[in-house]
Amino acid sequence: MTCIVAYDIEDNKMRGKLARFLAHQGLRLQKSVFAVEVERHVFTRFTKKIETLTGKQGRVAIFRLCAGCQKNAIKLNDDESSFYIF
Repeated sequence: MTCIVAYDIEDNKMRGKLARFLAHQGLRLQKSVFAVEVERHVFTRFTKKIETLTGKQGRVAIFRLCAGCQKNAIKLNDDESSFYIF
């Protein structure tokens, strides 16, 4: 499943750790927004890892996209690092 992960974390070190983790997992859409492919059977482990990295501080939002949302996503521009509308 595709997830959109957005965060607002003040602590630079914690924010950097989370950003590096998410960058290895998926595609950065904006500074604090990532699109990540997560297998359903590891989703709980994925969220626990985020909780571990953030110490449950700051705000993290995870939006799971349904198949219909994924199918209807629109990519603008031809560049790989371009914009998406979900």
